[in-house]
Amino acid sequence: MNMQESDFRHALEIITRNNRITVSFNTPIADNYSQVYPLLIHESNASVLKQLHEAGFSMSMTKKGLEVSKY
Repeated sequence: MNMQESDFRHALEIITRNNRITVSFNTPIADNYSQVYPLLIHESNASVLKQLHEAGFSMSMTKKGLEVSKY
């Protein structure tokens, strides 16, 4: 899923307000950089997930972490 640049920045604004979160950027989906997860959450508290959801982001659990995308 390709997020718009403004959506990506908005997600980062929400995430960086919290200090108890671990994320990775541009993580390959199948060990191939032609397809990546732009934003993947590995550890987080519930308030970050709630804020992302309220801002219109969807989250999907993958083998590598929680994928954040905009719907």
